[in-house]
Amino acid sequence: MKKATVALLLILLTCTLTAGCGIKSKIEQKIGEKIVEKVVEGALSSEDAKVDIDGGKITFKGKEGESITFGGGEWPDVDYLPEFKKGQILTSTNDSKGNVMIVLEEVEQKDFEDYKTVIKKNFPEQTYDVQAEEYIIYEGKNSKGQKVVIQYYLEDKNLTIIGKTSD
Repeated sequence: MKKATVALLLILLTCTLTAGCGIKSKIEQKIGEKIVEKVVEGALSSEDAKVDIDGGKITFKGKEGESITFGGGEWPDVDYLPEFKKGQILTSTNDSKGNVMIVLEEVEQKDFEDYKTVIKKNFPEQTYDVQAEEYIIYEGKNSKGQKVVIQYYLEDKNLTIIGKTSD
């Protein structure tokens, strides 16, 4: 039941952020963010979680210092993944352990292929490389145990990059 409540609140939060992008003024947006923060924090109160909303970014912080951030159009602060500098970042998600997911659009296939070459050099172990009619996937691991999955959708020109730090 609690997970359903949190999911509903996250949908509400997303709608609030979307509505605030072009219609409401900055002040109304900040007030809406604070209200949603308090509602979500109340739903998570038994877990001592804090919520911080800053424009398009949502950060949840746990009582033991763990955190996860959703949204934003910026490359996450991780040192094991080379930055992909083409296309447009739709969203990036990262947690306090360095696990990330970045979704990009408007990525040309050649730019993806160039990035894939770099990724293959940096993550050459336990690889999985496949090309289907609709997409291309590469998965690999480096000597430090960090993993990456990149998936490119040919028709949509969307790229998803998932990085996972060692366990």
